[in-house]
Amino acid sequence: MTSTRKLESNKRNASRSTGPRTPGGKLRSRSNARRHGLATRIEDDPAAKVGIEDLAAILAEGRDEFERVEQSRALAESHFDLRRIRAARYNVFLRMGDLEEGSASDLETALHAIDKINRYETRALSRSKRALLKSSD
Repeated sequence: MTSTRKLESNKRNASRSTGPRTPGGKLRSRSNARRHGLATRIEDDPAAKVGIEDLAAILAEGRDEFERVEQSRALAESHFDLRRIRAARYNVFLRMGDLEEGSASDLETALHAIDKINRYETRALSRSKRALLKSSD
């Protein structure tokens, strides 16, 4: 059971950490996950959706089996996600080329962005590998 003192402490701490309160702070926090757009699901991208459906149909080879269609869709989504991730990394590399005379902090920021992008790529590759392993069962 939690003590009264601990409950009061929790309430005080919670009241201080309610997130941004000013309109500017709220506006900034809304775009936190959209810096590079990789946090959004690839199937929510209208441009990629058509390509995903086309590639999934090709990979399913005209079969109507539910598992085969779902595995094909997962592979197609991984493919388009990897394309998007690699394009984001390419854009960071292009900006790094402009950093030849830049500051060390600019280079550090670019390297941090590449590190984040690499994590997205690792996840996408894992999803692709899982779909391939399921299809070989």
